Amino acid sequence: MSELSHFQFHPRCKELKLTHLCFADDLILCSKGEFPSVYLLLQAFKLFSNSSGLLANKQKSAIYCCVDKMVARIKVWSSRNPSYTAIMQLINSVLMSIHMYWAQVFILPKKVLQEVTKVCRAFLWSGQAYSQKNSNISWESSCCDKKQGGLGFRDVVKWNITSIGKYVWAIASKQDNVWIKWVHAVYIKDGDWWEYKPVASASWYWKKICAMKERLKLVYTQTKLAAMPHYSVKTVYEKIIGPKPVIRWDNMVWNRLNIPKHRFVCWLAVQDRLQTTAKLARFGVSNTANCLICGQADKDHKHPLFACPYSSRCISALKTWLGITYSTGNLKQLMRCIAHGRMSKFRKQVSFAMLAAAVYDVWSSRNGCFWNASFPTVQNMVARVKQNVRDRILVVLPKNVTRRDSLWFATL
Repeated sequence: MSELSHFQFHPRCKELKLTHLCFADDLILCSKGEFPSVYLLLQAFKLFSNSSGLLANKQKSAIYCCVDKMVARIKVWSSRNPSYTAIMQLINSVLMSIHMYWAQVFILPKKVLQEVTKVCRAFLWSGQAYSQKNSNISWESSCCDKKQGGLGFRDVVKWNITSIGKYVWAIASKQDNVWIKWVHAVYIKDGDWWEYKPVASASWYWKKICAMKERLKLVYTQTKLAAMPHYSVKTVYEKIIGPKPVIRWDNMVWNRLNIPKHRFVCWLAVQDRLQTTAKLARFGVSNTANCLICGQADKDHKHPLFACPYSSRCISALKTWLGITYSTGNLKQLMRCIAHGRMSKFRKQVSFAMLAAAVYDVWSSRNGCFWNASFPTVQNMVARVKQNVRDRILVVLPKNVTRRDSLWFATL
């Protein structure tokens, strides 16, 4: 077919004399967009189909939309009222995986990436695909590693850059494949790839790849990039986001012995991002700016957890239960005292689990007081926290606990 006088190659495939690309179960046909060439191409494909019995399956042809697939999943999940921790896991394991798959195949437009971020952020804070609810913590902070104070989400824009960066690496390392030969024949020719600038007539896709190269040049030299034996998206992503300050409270918040639903509330509490009555009053949600339990001013996070007589008595009783003698009116300071205290690792983990449960249950009691005008007594609150902590640790008890620590825990 390609030798016929009426057939003309695709302008980008003429130098390589490329008419088709075969994959395991896919076929790409290339020709100039004129009737004679397309007609000859279809005739050749028809001859191939008649000879081999292989036909194009129209039923397998479909268009997939990244954002629509995310929204469809969220509509199913939102009907089950998932907790914050469950939502966090769904975003990390499902929604981000959908984006990661398409990011490795296509350069996603900026509009799509903004929609992905918008959907994930709305789902985290409202449980819905779309919401106008304000975020307690910025999405940029949420996309940091847990050791840096975030939730471990990936920045979809930077992840898309690093995913497409594999094409930059493939050209720099001179990989032996048809696409590299085509790029050199059509665009780069005999030029230097690292200094190459796309011409105005180049395709949008090629211009985006060149733009990705400029981003990678900020963190890599051509020699270092080409020297990579295999392109690792994770490694390049960490290089692009750069180093960030490490926080000291991640071991308490994400402690394995913590009840899962307590972790997210603790993550908010340790950063002073829980909604106080004073904040709700400013938003017009609450009629009073004072604490609904004790009636005192509720100006900051010290009051709900330590200054309020109700919560103070609860936390004091739980500290006595575990033999914690540190006296402080600040959550971070208490966590720091426990972390640096002279006790075994297991006892520290149990103390963190107790503190996380106390923060969660105190906050639940305050919410119950706001919405239902009722809250448990101090005795009931303390008993519930003790029981929850004991039940949780019995389920996930580490195997390397010493006999001394086991006996100590049995006495609780």
